[in-house]
Amino acid sequence: MSIFKDLNDVKLDLSEFEEVSLSKHEQKRILKKVKKEISSRKPKKKWLGVGMASVAVCVLGLSLTINNETIASMPFVGGVIEKYINSNENLDYSAYKTAIGETAENELGKLTLNEVMMDDRQLFLSATFEPAEHVDFDYQTYITPKVKINGKVYTVTTGGQSVELNHKMFMIYNDIDLEHPIKTENVQMEISYDTWNFDTKIEQPWTFHVKVSQTKLVEEKKVFEINKTITLNNGENVTIQKIVTTPISTTVYYDLSQSKSEDIYFKIQSEDGKLESYSSAFTSNHVGDVSFIRFYGLKFEQTKYFLVAYDSKGHQLSKVSIPVN
Repeated sequence: MSIFKDLNDVKLDLSEFEEVSLSKHEQKRILKKVKKEISSRKPKKKWLGVGMASVAVCVLGLSLTINNETIASMPFVGGVIEKYINSNENLDYSAYKTAIGETAENELGKLTLNEVMMDDRQLFLSATFEPAEHVDFDYQTYITPKVKINGKVYTVTTGGQSVELNHKMFMIYNDIDLEHPIKTENVQMEISYDTWNFDTKIEQPWTFHVKVSQTKLVEEKKVFEINKTITLNNGENVTIQKIVTTPISTTVYYDLSQSKSEDIYFKIQSEDGKLESYSSAFTSNHVGDVSFIRFYGLKFEQTKYFLVAYDSKGHQLSKVSIPVN
């Protein structure tokens, strides 16, 4: 069982801590950060997604009763990858995560790699950053890693988020899309956090060499080969290649090379007519590129689902619905 799950069950007696009320200035500062977090996200080219981590951490600061020094002494927070994927659901991916708990340090501060989790053509990382006294760091500052898997670089895109626990500690989340699935059950990784705010190289990066298991994920992953071409309302064609489901996500891979538009996505519709929207997507109509949409939280053993084509504005692009399972 993961150490993070164990920590979630620990009962804390908060009576020994002094409740400190925030000043009006601090309240305004936190609320201002929440508004900025909602309105400002750095987009990726041809990438459309929904922010996965909640800004609720900032709002909780208005009524938090544990003092800052107590939080700063905690090495990590349990269940962080699950909260990054969906902060509103009580997820437990302990069986698919690898707990690390290693710390590296340079002149910018201390970085602790907490957890690593593999998914289909995707990698999740969570870390805790404690900036040095002279380092100006906030939730709008990002640290992104370079990852080698079994000695090779497979990264296509890298996303991430920084969440402030207090002025001395930040959670650093990263999700990395890979160019193809990693099939080996035991994976050797070199994770080097070497980039500051997307374009500034870190002279002495925080580097970790870890071994990650995805045995259970590989056992439970299912691949549905579709290889079906549908005609859209405008006469253009889209080929749905396959659908891959894991306990973590459902990903649809499709080819847009026969379409003039890249604004083509899919929603998943259940038997009762409910539509499930994707969490992230990449679209390209260049020959050789593979577009994909990714969903979280679908339970295929409980109901039947169908794929329906839509554009990013919610307009249905085809009357054809494709069975998923």
